[in-house]
Amino acid sequence: MADNKVNIYVGATSLRTCLGNKAETMVAMRNNESGLKYNESFSMHVGAANIKEIDGYTRFESFLIEQLENVLAESGIALSNPETQLIVSTTKGNIDLLAEDSENISERAFLYSSVMHVASSFGCAREPIVISNACISGVSAFVVAREWLLSGKCQHAVVVGCDVLSEFITTGFASFKSISPQPCRPYDAERDGLTLGEAAGAVVLTTDVTLVNGASIRLAGGAITNDANHISGPSRTGDGLYYAISNAMLEAGVGIEDIGFVNTHGTATRYNDDMESKAVAWAGLCDKPLNSLKGYIGHTLGASGVVETILSIEQLRQRFIYGTHGFVSSDTTHALKVSSAEQPITHPCCVKTASGFGGCNAAIVLDMHPTSRSYIRSTRTCQVVAEYSLPQSDVSFAEFIRAEFKTLGQSDMKFYKMSDMSKGLYIAVERLLAKEGWDNVAPTRRAIVLANRSASLDTDLAHQQVVNKRLPEGASPAIFVYTLANVSAGEMCIRHKIQGDNTFFVEEKETGLAEEYARSLIETNRADAVICGWCEYLKGNWNISIKLLKHI
Repeated sequence: MADNKVNIYVGATSLRTCLGNKAETMVAMRNNESGLKYNESFSMHVGAANIKEIDGYTRFESFLIEQLENVLAESGIALSNPETQLIVSTTKGNIDLLAEDSENISERAFLYSSVMHVASSFGCAREPIVISNACISGVSAFVVAREWLLSGKCQHAVVVGCDVLSEFITTGFASFKSISPQPCRPYDAERDGLTLGEAAGAVVLTTDVTLVNGASIRLAGGAITNDANHISGPSRTGDGLYYAISNAMLEAGVGIEDIGFVNTHGTATRYNDDMESKAVAWAGLCDKPLNSLKGYIGHTLGASGVVETILSIEQLRQRFIYGTHGFVSSDTTHALKVSSAEQPITHPCCVKTASGFGGCNAAIVLDMHPTSRSYIRSTRTCQVVAEYSLPQSDVSFAEFIRAEFKTLGQSDMKFYKMSDMSKGLYIAVERLLAKEGWDNVAPTRRAIVLANRSASLDTDLAHQQVVNKRLPEGASPAIFVYTLANVSAGEMCIRHKIQGDNTFFVEEKETGLAEEYARSLIETNRADAVICGWCEYLKGNWNISIKLLKHI
């Protein structure tokens, strides 16, 4: 049985950004230097990083290997140790392989296959956990790692996040008109969009304090939520992010007075930054020093949560935070303590946040407080109260799913605009909740946890084919938004007002990982009801089988 008093310590860390390795990145930030440059290939400013590709591995995989080698060598732990869990966060992995053949899918374009190719080179004893949760993937990985460590499933976790630039990604974001023509300026009154970047980072988390060099920093709390508002637009109120911040602080046992600074997502889009100002104000943190690092390194997608957490750890140790590059003055709804200059930290504790497509939000708390603040786990029981599997059919999926929708007797025209995987999940959830409702469960106590093998490759193929045509109007935002697997879950969050955890795992085959994590949410009092299961769709083939778990 797991110890009820467990501390999760930060061990070795490593990163690579457009500014260089960890030491080089920190020096450049201290000197207020940005790595964002205009790139002719992408026709926009980006934060491009340098990496020497390893024979037999892609650029994405080479990034992962470099970071893993760095932290494993420094920490002395090994992935061949059965007590060490590898957790990888990424949004698109080797997605650039689709550009070589958009009709067929290379096996290494499957996220889990690519991660296993890397993991096997380290003799990984445990099956890796792969999380693809849009731009909160990195922070989500820390929340999942924390649960695995607290529950005693492992003693050490290595969290590594990576995403690389590709035409697939740059054209997709350009289709949303969200790219700034200049390097991004988070929170500034003149901000006009984000700048994309690429990066990789790795962190060792451990319950063994003897593996920590120097002052110990704890991963003290974490939470994942959904604002159930829009699949590609930020909440109008900031409520989803507020819930993530407040729940993370509650789990960490810290109050407003304990927080020394806040490192936000800060993408520099008009609506994201304003939404964050509302959430931070609601959490009572407006007077805390706050920064965004994206003016230095760009928005690095699934890597951002890992890389920016590493830099937050270093800022805690240095007792000051870097200025927000490009910031002059703000016009957000609530005034935030943002500055282009460094700000001192008076309390050794920070909140790190992230938000992404599909309405997802996440927050973690890092602190240097004494270990007496050990987290006490609550234990509750749950059971499966309903199950549903979407039937197979001899007719085409399009014909089958239209017929299924018509039997519902609904007039939700949004259904016809969804990706095929989202349509399948839509029907399955409707059928599931018809068996056992959850009207008596508060939206913030509802969650959805899914897994599949192909992530969103079916829609990825459609987007890549549009990109290859080089149309004057560019890519389609209506297609691109569904190139994130978790957006299917986000659609269900909107329809069924799910404002709790919404995590998407990618596996080689169905192992019950989604249900295992779903049960942990209920058992540790983070949810009262969770939809969980397998949600696979690729090239007209589907396998959607879900359950509803409830606290009893």
